[in-house]
Amino acid sequence: MEAVQGSTKTVTFQTHLPCEPCGGRGVAPGVKPEKCTRCKGLGTISMQQGPFMVQITCPQCHGEREIVPPKYICKSCKGRRVVLGTKSVKLNIVPGVDNDETIKVSRSGGADPDGNQPGDLFIVIKVREDPVFRREGADIHVDAVLSITQAILGGTIQVPTLTGDVVVKVRSGTQPGQKVVLKKKGIKTRNSYSFGDQYVHFNVSIPSNLTPRQSELIEEFAKEEQGEYDKRATAGASV
Repeated sequence: MEAVQGSTKTVTFQTHLPCEPCGGRGVAPGVKPEKCTRCKGLGTISMQQGPFMVQITCPQCHGEREIVPPKYICKSCKGRRVVLGTKSVKLNIVPGVDNDETIKVSRSGGADPDGNQPGDLFIVIKVREDPVFRREGADIHVDAVLSITQAILGGTIQVPTLTGDVVVKVRSGTQPGQKVVLKKKGIKTRNSYSFGDQYVHFNVSIPSNLTPRQSELIEEFAKEEQGEYDKRATAGASV
């Protein structure tokens, strides 16, 4: 029902987080990185390759433009600026979400070592099977078991829907496998005002144990049925 009506979930996962002791800077608190002496803070250096001068990443600061003496590197993150940790994100699940649907939560993923915005979080939804309802897109299906007398004579039964039980009319002579459609009793279609339908599939329960009276009535019915069959057969043969 959560997938049908929508809900709020808290998702907890392992990812990279900004290092708290150094504030994501990679150096011990109070220490300011020094400008790289090799590239003069440019992050690149010029290098002769044959007749040409080319720009390459500075091998001393690795393009960071700054360097930190080893003794001042943050001991918690080892200068990486991020550490592996646990993060929790609240997820608003919209009504009508389907199994294996992917939901994107912007800026809720892992931390960026360069200090940019966090990455995006992608969550794949898994919907548990319901013991009563089966889903096909916006339509839902349920089974309804009829007694043999209900199937033969007809009547009414109560059928569960997403909004509660409703009374459904059973026509006389209903066969196993027949179905009726309850219009607009399905799932709300995303980004619209329309609803799917609910299909009620009829099964007929054949009793395995009968009372003597029930057996007697069935036998009478069988004799009556056979008599009608014999009459039709005789009439057909005489034509």
